[in-house]
Amino acid sequence: MKIDKFLSGIAFFCLTAALLLTVIDRCCFDKGFYTREYTKCDTAASIEMSQEDLTASTDALLDYLQGRRDDIVVDVTVSGYEQEVFNQRETLHMKDVKVLYQKAILVRNILAAAGAAILAGLLILRRKKGHRWSMLTTGYKAGACIIGVLILFIAVWALSDFDAFWTSFHELFFDNDLWLLDPNTSIMINMFPDTFFFDLVLRIIVWFVGIMAVSGILIYQPWRMKKAVSND
Repeated sequence: MKIDKFLSGIAFFCLTAALLLTVIDRCCFDKGFYTREYTKCDTAASIEMSQEDLTASTDALLDYLQGRRDDIVVDVTVSGYEQEVFNQRETLHMKDVKVLYQKAILVRNILAAAGAAILAGLLILRRKKGHRWSMLTTGYKAGACIIGVLILFIAVWALSDFDAFWTSFHELFFDNDLWLLDPNTSIMINMFPDTFFFDLVLRIIVWFVGIMAVSGILIYQPWRMKKAVSND
């Protein structure tokens, strides 16, 4: 039935979008990734900060975004002088980032719940195996294709002109210019240069595409679907 396939497409769109937000969440809060990037870029030495202080500053940022602490106030030693690592402009920007993160998690949870509920209802109401598999594969292809086109667009844009992509991202999601930080005065921008975010975006894309490929293999099994149809 066309309505079943349409609803299945909506369900998989919601689930795929929720998966994308989950991958973003996991990649952004993977402390091992930060450690590898810092080692690759020799970040501690370039800022003239100890590795311990750099790790403490990073932990404060990530814990703050996840609601595990109330501020990002951290005292560190930079170039031999003790100071508060993040200035007022950086602190205000992180407040905006935290709000954006919380909204993203809320949207992710709503999409996951809606997608799962629609899909569960369809599977319960439609008991024929052949119909179920046809519905699942059609819905998966529809939902995955929509998000896939978005990911492809982002990948091409980011790889061809990351500066333009990153600027547009901030202009879309923030209504102020607090994200424009001066590398001469901002430790945060030196902790996370464009190369860091380029690697992060690329990592998110690779992980998402990999998971979608595996899930596609598990769901879209033509031989199984044909067998189910022949048994109806």
